[in-house]
Amino acid sequence: MKKNLLKSAIAFIIAATPLFISAQPTPGENSNGNAVGGNPIGGGAAPIAGGQIILLVAAIGYGSGKILQMNSCKWQKKR
Repeated sequence: MKKNLLKSAIAFIIAATPLFISAQPTPGENSNGNAVGGNPIGGGAAPIAGGQIILLVAAIGYGSGKILQMNSCKWQKKR
């Protein structure tokens, strides 16, 4: 029981850490919140949406591979 609780606590801490940590200020601002003179570098928008698209594509690819692997094992057993 204690091992499960410890593992759950560690998983929660690892998952929640990015919510509270911000390494860099938003584009176009200083760390104290004041605006920087001039246009923001890169146009002020992140092109990958925080990596969510990459993560989603990787998850779909991984899941598809697992499904194909399961189906091929079932097909071989039926022979």
